Amino acid sequence: MKRINLNKIIILFALILLNVLSIKAQENYEVQVYTSPTLAKNTTIFELHSNISPSGPKNETDFSNPLHETMEITTGIADNFELGFYLFSRINNGTYNYMGSHIRPRITIPTAWKWFMGASLSVEGGFVKNEITNIYDADYEIRPIFDKTIGKNYISVNPTIDGSFKTSEVSFSPNVKYSYTVNPKYSLGIEYYGNTGNPFRWDSYDIQTHQFYLVTDLYLHPDYEFQFGVGHGTTLSSDVWNVKLIIGQRVNWKKTKAKK
Repeated sequence: MKRINLNKIIILFALILLNVLSIKAQENYEVQVYTSPTLAKNTTIFELHSNISPSGPKNETDFSNPLHETMEITTGIADNFELGFYLFSRINNGTYNYMGSHIRPRITIPTAWKWFMGASLSVEGGFVKNEITNIYDADYEIRPIFDKTIGKNYISVNPTIDGSFKTSEVSFSPNVKYSYTVNPKYSLGIEYYGNTGNPFRWDSYDIQTHQFYLVTDLYLHPDYEFQFGVGHGTTLSSDVWNVKLIIGQRVNWKKTKAKK
């Protein structure tokens, strides 16, 4: 019964996204604040990240209407280490385009250390194609992750540094999440995503991007992941509105082999 309910909800929100394909879309491939725990050993999660923007940046007069889809596959390699792979794609005017791939190793602080908060480090790298020039650029992301749960309250901070190997540009892109667990199957939260430019020489405010999301996470089944969010930008360079959807499924390979 739980799986049937989850499938109905996934179909509902997928239809919502497809119905707005005729409006303008977000130029992001992944909108997510990371949690510190790595995936359990011998477990893989398959995730689909969808982002679409009903209203793009105010300073862009020729904003197109693409839908960005990212397939993420992450596997727990050891107790405190995981490896992720991303495949980026862009759908614009009915045309599908492969936009690049990333690989992401991540290590977390062992629970045996008994830190007062969760902490892990994600290092991501690969290449992404520029949607205008169709030229691939090698890029990277360094994402420290700190989080803490206090009762029903959860907060995560990702002070991210990302950049390009080709142009040597570097940006500070902080991500923050606060959520409140309403009940064991549902939480409501606020997420923040920013980009201030060079971490030592910030861009002017209008060039920076700052976006706030109202998000909900559903925990209908231990093997599934579901998040839906609506974001609003506060600068000229930010999408005025953005909608995101994340769905995922975990597979425990030991259990799968045992069933066979």
